[in-house]
Amino acid sequence: MGQTRIALLLALGATLMGANAANEGEAPKTKAEASATVTVTAEASPVELVKTPNPVTVVTTEKLETIGASNLSDLLQAVFPGQVSRTGGIGSTSSFMLGGARPQDVAVMVDGIRVNDASGLVGANASLVNLVGIDRAEIQQGPCSARFGSSAMGGTVALYSAGSTKDGFSGDFRLKGGTQGIVGTTFAPAYSWGSGWVRTSVDLQQQDSNLESQLDYRSTGIFLGGGQQIDNWGLATLSYRNAYTGTPVPIVYASIGTSRYPDSYYDETRETRSRDQVLSASLQAVILPTLKGSVTLGGHELNRWEPGMYTGAAPVPFLSRNKQATGNLTWDPTRIFSLNVSMEALDSLAKAPDLDGTATLVGKDKHFATTTDVQVEIASILRLVGSVRWEHDTQNVPIDSDGNSIERASSQYTGKGGFNLLLPAGFRIYGSAGWGFSNPQLYHSIFNARYGGEALENEKSKFVQAGASYEQGPWKAKLELSRTLFSSLVYYDGNGGVPVESWGGWLSGIYLNGRGIRIQSAQISGGYESKHCGLTGFYRNQEARDTGAAEGQQLSSSAVLRRPFQSLGLATYCVVGDVRLDARWSWTGSQYEAGGSDPVTYAYTPNFAYRTHYNDLSLSAAWAVQKNLTFILRGDNLMQPHANKEAWMSRVNDFRNDASQVYGYPAQSPSATAELRYRF
Repeated sequence: MGQTRIALLLALGATLMGANAANEGEAPKTKAEASATVTVTAEASPVELVKTPNPVTVVTTEKLETIGASNLSDLLQAVFPGQVSRTGGIGSTSSFMLGGARPQDVAVMVDGIRVNDASGLVGANASLVNLVGIDRAEIQQGPCSARFGSSAMGGTVALYSAGSTKDGFSGDFRLKGGTQGIVGTTFAPAYSWGSGWVRTSVDLQQQDSNLESQLDYRSTGIFLGGGQQIDNWGLATLSYRNAYTGTPVPIVYASIGTSRYPDSYYDETRETRSRDQVLSASLQAVILPTLKGSVTLGGHELNRWEPGMYTGAAPVPFLSRNKQATGNLTWDPTRIFSLNVSMEALDSLAKAPDLDGTATLVGKDKHFATTTDVQVEIASILRLVGSVRWEHDTQNVPIDSDGNSIERASSQYTGKGGFNLLLPAGFRIYGSAGWGFSNPQLYHSIFNARYGGEALENEKSKFVQAGASYEQGPWKAKLELSRTLFSSLVYYDGNGGVPVESWGGWLSGIYLNGRGIRIQSAQISGGYESKHCGLTGFYRNQEARDTGAAEGQQLSSSAVLRRPFQSLGLATYCVVGDVRLDARWSWTGSQYEAGGSDPVTYAYTPNFAYRTHYNDLSLSAAWAVQKNLTFILRGDNLMQPHANKEAWMSRVNDFRNDASQVYGYPAQSPSATAELRYRF
């Protein structure tokens, strides 16, 4: 019997028992209904933020509305400035380097279903994750392999759909317009009948390209969801989302140099398109007063059409498909002890073209894992948590276009332990340590099998995190420290591989296992937040170092690029009557960037220090005109220079402060929008 069937039968058996259980215990609630002071992601059972040793940021509905983001990239840029890297304007490829880790080390989930891209290089392109129907986000920094397995060595991003609403019809309608050709609307009706609900949402967005282009940025998102309480023992939920994104990408190449870019480096007809779908069905059950179970089934499919590598080249298709089954049992025999056992089966498929574009390569992998979590609370002030996960993984990758393939199997244990100590007067101390792992990305394995690379080893890491916080009334402060050492980490070496005919004989490059990558950071944050006003700020210092590289190159190897060394920011708000004013400012310091050849002189520059900084300023004002009607003015990217084709071609802004997050790709130009929001 296959691994997926085993997980399904065990999980279903646990939940179906609930139908015959005694009608006792509290009925399950949707995760979207959790409060701002509770995390439902960091541990196997919901827990107060002040009691978990895991550094978690919760973004509530109110915060989502204040930020006004329509995709995950914009949300993360507002919440974690300095840890998001976007190659251009809205919709362009966005990498989330949570805590200084690589993008592929962050597991992204929607209603419990993983949406990482098996056919891509960045794990999950945050610009392609539409927030239609999303009511809550939880972001956990630091390794989470002991809970979420492969692809979580840097953290997790968990998004949850809106849950139940007031009885009868209700909903939300939004209409906006602004500079940069901004036009958008959202219609989100819902109906609730006490024991259940149905919701739907449609979101349409359009905006001019960041640079001159024949195409506009446009996105469409559709969400359908609902839930039904089953007597007093169960809750069944279902959600489906379908999102389309079209993003102009007129820049064909961007490289280091001083010569004006050739005309062939710019194509106004280029774009990337994607279709993203997520389906999630869950059943939660109270089996006994001290025993609860749940099962989640679903899948994710991402179709991408990327522009070719040359001007006028045809779009190139990519496909990523995941099927997932997860089951959990939680036993709470006493107030001080809790035990959770979970199982997960994940089946992934990736289709990607070879570098010549003459063949489609198909890779598959399967994961089956069991996790045991234990929580012990002593005298309500000391809480100890521990997790152990065993995971078995199998990858099947092609070695040629004739269907021949190789298979690689491995098993891995990971673990994590932590403590949380509550002290008098609002102080607490917390910390955790453990080890993590990740399978090589499926695309990396496909690439190496195709171009003569070695069989990649599992990536492995060890980590330690510590923190101290203070919260008393409206005042709060926090200090968090972390260090992760990767004993094995996959990186790209452009000097290996085989010649590629369509590249004029240049080598394909190859993926290798690196050794001794170290990431460490220190962040201090705090401020004052009351009902009427607030001011908060943070300062972050981090380092990513390749200790296996030669002296003088440890901060600039390909394994540690684009991790800014410093970042800081301030956020403030003020409520005056029916008007709320918000402002967010952040500053991101210098980093190392990838080098390249001048397009005219062909002079080669190795990876280099990009000694510019990036300011980001957003302002908003929301006026509650009536009880259900709100008018909002918002200004974004207010410190960026206006991007245009001529400035890019002539390299005017190449080393200009605030012009780019990634060298060679202009940041989004300033914009102003006006929005009407009506709740019914």
